[in-house]
Amino acid sequence: MQIIKTAAKKVLWFFSYLGWAYKYARLRLGFNTLKDIEILSIEFSSVCNLRCKYCFLDQLDRERFLDIAVYEKLIREVASNPKYRIKVMEWPISGEFLVYPKFREVIEITRKYMQQYPNFRPHVILNENLALLNEEKVELLLTSGVLKQIICSIDGHDAATFEDMRPPAKFDRVLANMRLLHKRNAELGHPVFIQVNNGRDERSKDQPLSEAMKEAFRMGDTVTLWNPKYWNESFNKKDRKFFPAKGFCSFVFNNVTLASSGKIAKCCMDLRGATVYADLNTHTLEEIWNSQARRQFLGLMSANKRKDVKGCDSCSITYTNNDNRYTNWIRTGRRMLAGAQRF
Repeated sequence: MQIIKTAAKKVLWFFSYLGWAYKYARLRLGFNTLKDIEILSIEFSSVCNLRCKYCFLDQLDRERFLDIAVYEKLIREVASNPKYRIKVMEWPISGEFLVYPKFREVIEITRKYMQQYPNFRPHVILNENLALLNEEKVELLLTSGVLKQIICSIDGHDAATFEDMRPPAKFDRVLANMRLLHKRNAELGHPVFIQVNNGRDERSKDQPLSEAMKEAFRMGDTVTLWNPKYWNESFNKKDRKFFPAKGFCSFVFNNVTLASSGKIAKCCMDLRGATVYADLNTHTLEEIWNSQARRQFLGLMSANKRKDVKGCDSCSITYTNNDNRYTNWIRTGRRMLAGAQRF
C-alpha cells in the first residue's frame, strides 16, 4: 500500500510540475502571466508583540513598518488592471497585524478598492495571535466586509504549554479574546470563518487537551494542527541544522510577497528578507513579475536547480499548497476537524 501511495504522489507531482513548467514557458514567450498571481502575502510589520518559540523574526536592516502608500500602490494596481485575478490576500506573513500603526487604514484602503472595482474580490485572511484584541478591534475586523477568514494561533495542549510556546502571551487573556471574537461573530451572523491553528511540540505531542483548550477549539469553525519538525533558515533552531528541500516549489510561480521594506520577495515563508529580488517603491508589480531577475530564478527552479536560487537553497518546503483558504478544505474533503465537534 505504501508503494502505491508513493507512486501516486510522484505521478501527481509530475503533472503539477508540467503545469508550472507551462506557466514558465508562457512567461518566456511573452504572454500575459499576471493572471498567474493568485496570492498576495503582506508583511505590514517586521516586529511582533510576541516572541514565539518556533518563530525567528529577524528585522535585520528592514523597515519596522510597511509604508502605507506602498500598500495602496499595490492594491490600486491589482484592482484596476483586469489582467490580475488575485484569489487570496493574506495578512500578515509575519509580525502582528494589530501592532501595525495603520491597520485601520489598511482595511479602509482595501474596502475602497473592492467597492470601486467589482473584479477585485480577494479572499482576505488575517493571521491573528489574539493578544491585542478588544471590543473595538473585534468590531472593526468583523464588520469591515473585507475579511473572510481569521486564523487564530493557539498552541500547546494547556495553558502552560501555550505560554511556553508563545511568550509573553497569557493564555487566560487569549482565551477571553477568543470568546469575545466568537460571540460577536455569531451575533453578526457569522461573517468571518474562524480557524484555530494549533502547534504541538514534543512537550505537547499526544497529550490530552485541557478543558480550557477544548473550549478554545470548539469556538473555531475548524482546527488545523502543525508540529515543528523541519524548519527553514528563517526560523529559530538551536542546533542550526536545516533540511533543505531538493524538489520543485510552486511558491515562486503564484505568490507575491510584499515585505515591510516595500520590496518583493519570492516567498511568504521568508522571515529574514533572504529572497528579496525587486522593489515596489520604484517599479510596478507588472514590471517586477515580468523582470529578467524573476525569469532567471524561475528558469533555475524549472530546471531543478533549486540549490542555485538565493533563499530557496536552505528552505525545507516543497510539494505544498500555499493557498490557505478554508474553502479548499471543504471542497476537497481535507477539512481536518470540521466544526471542532470532537472537542
